[in-house]
Amino acid sequence: MFTNQKLESWSKPYWEHVIRNIGPITFEEQETIRTSRVAVLGVGGLGGPLAENLVRAGCQNLVICDFDVFDESNLNRQICTIDDIGKPKIDVVEAFLQKIDPEVSVRKFFKITQQNIDAIVEGVKVIALTLDDPATSIFIAREDRKRGIPMIESWAVPFLFTWWFTPDSVDYEECYGLETRKFNYFELSNLKKEINLATYQALLPKVFTMPGVREKYDREPGAFEEMMAGNIGARSFAPFVRITADFLSVDVIFSGILDVKPKNLAPNLKGFDYINMEVRESKLE
Repeated sequence: MFTNQKLESWSKPYWEHVIRNIGPITFEEQETIRTSRVAVLGVGGLGGPLAENLVRAGCQNLVICDFDVFDESNLNRQICTIDDIGKPKIDVVEAFLQKIDPEVSVRKFFKITQQNIDAIVEGVKVIALTLDDPATSIFIAREDRKRGIPMIESWAVPFLFTWWFTPDSVDYEECYGLETRKFNYFELSNLKKEINLATYQALLPKVFTMPGVREKYDREPGAFEEMMAGNIGARSFAPFVRITADFLSVDVIFSGILDVKPKNLAPNLKGFDYINMEVRESKLE
């Protein structure tokens, strides 16, 4: 028989916060969510809402990393207002999360380096890679693989998917066909501008030419070509970004923290085109 009773380790405010989770989530699973440390690396369009969803779901142990500040172009999709323009993203997001749950523990890092990577991933169960920085993403992916920490990634395109990088998947650089294996950490850092440019040129054609994606970015004729040529920034539309962040949150919780949903391993694409209402499956080539 169902008994609605809080665990001893839960404060009364926490119990009131998560009481409606119980049913879809068991009491034991809720405690696992509460205590599991999740690293959200990049708290912009995907990472900010992901961190919010995790805290709303009852996670009280987060690591967040971001070196950027908010600007006006972030207002269309990120967790910020005009009052936050010019402020560090991790400071704004931390304050926002603590207004949801004052008990949440948030460890903040402005940069990810060889010197602090051990501190960033200490005790982390799941890593969400939501950075807009290919060179740093490559470094993180290498370090996570060495440590056996599962890492999840998605892209805010109008096609719902996530994939995982684990010891059982291809590695990050192989997945994207990147010519970066010859670079060590210091070379990645010193050549970041050149590597980021070259990597974006390798990544964008793979991601934005996924089945069914192109036509959604070219409803204003010519926009897709300009984006792919690098003449305009990658297009980001709030509903596309938020629905992807929500989907990412589900997989972080059910595939990563609770391990009750199979992980979709890179480079296999499995997802849903919610504009055309079609299931999509393919492999990134």
